[in-house]
Amino acid sequence: MRNYKEIGLIILAALFLASCGSTGGSQIISSTGSTSTSESERQAILEQQRVLAEERALVREQEALVAERIAEAARLAQQEQERAQREVARQEAERQRELASRRAQEQARIVAAQQARVDELSAQIAANDNETENLEAANEFLRQAVAAAEQLTDALAAEEVKYNNTDPVTGEPLESLDSGRLDQLAEEVSSLSNQAESLLSQP
Repeated sequence: MRNYKEIGLIILAALFLASCGSTGGSQIISSTGSTSTSESERQAILEQQRVLAEERALVREQEALVAERIAEAARLAQQEQERAQREVARQEAERQRELASRRAQEQARIVAAQQARVDELSAQIAANDNETENLEAANEFLRQAVAAAEQLTDALAAEEVKYNNTDPVTGEPLESLDSGRLDQLAEEVSSLSNQAESLLSQP
């Protein structure tokens, strides 16, 4: 692109030539010379106008090109900014998902631990209840065994009285001994004691 200083020099040169043509060294001005000088000036002005028009067109073209490049750069910058924002949003969403997953896993672990503790306590309670039932049942068997033992003691005492009350002639007891009753009571005492012992030995 031509420089505006060159355009100014062209204009000055044209004016200088015009001035020289109007005041020549011979001091003789003819109608033909005057017409030639005017034509030269007109051609110089036209040339100047043409050059200026070309320069203005080039300037407008360059301005349009610069504006287009600026717009393209702005568009690309906007796209890059939007892409960066989407990436930041994606990373944040991923971070939130991972955080929610970790929280859910931790919550599940806590719930599982609590459930395990509840199950353990329930098992202990059940075991205690079972142990209590076994103890109560064993105590009941022991009470029955004690009652049977007392009956056996009374029966033995009665049988002893019978055994001591004998016929002076034969030496036999006057009343027959009830050994079957004694055996039954002894077996009952043994059975009740064994059942109580079995319940007490259970874990």
